[in-house]
Amino acid sequence: MASSQSSSSASIGLNATNSAPLCHCSQPTSISISWTDANPGRRFFECEEHGFFEWLDKDMPCLWPKKSLLEAREKIRRQTEEIKALREALCRANAQVAKVHLTRSTAPNVDILKSIEDIVKAQTIHFDQKFLQFVVYSWGGFVVATTVIAYMLKG
Repeated sequence: MASSQSSSSASIGLNATNSAPLCHCSQPTSISISWTDANPGRRFFECEEHGFFEWLDKDMPCLWPKKSLLEAREKIRRQTEEIKALREALCRANAQVAKVHLTRSTAPNVDILKSIEDIVKAQTIHFDQKFLQFVVYSWGGFVVATTVIAYMLKG
């Protein structure tokens, strides 16, 4: 499992509630989730404009949920990079097909075009499979993270 020293967070799209602290500017804060190595899945209030920060989850994550969340985070990052590489490969293949399409008027090029179209179709199918796999793993990670957070809040 690779570790990341950079801090990261994700806003969970909730508006601040009546019990949420106000920023020093007297504006409501939003709730975000930390994805740092030290605090994966831990929620906090923040004001992005002024840097206000206060933990919502007062307790630190336990060892096994922390490890699971970090592993899920790394898997999602790897899959995101794979999808980016696949998209770039697909764009390059589409550019090759476009070049061949310009010279399609001669008979010998029809066979070349057919083989390139077959390659592009195969790459598209492979991309779709990887994308579906990414979605499944992402939801799995989300379910694990949600379960861990719910368990931590219960106990």
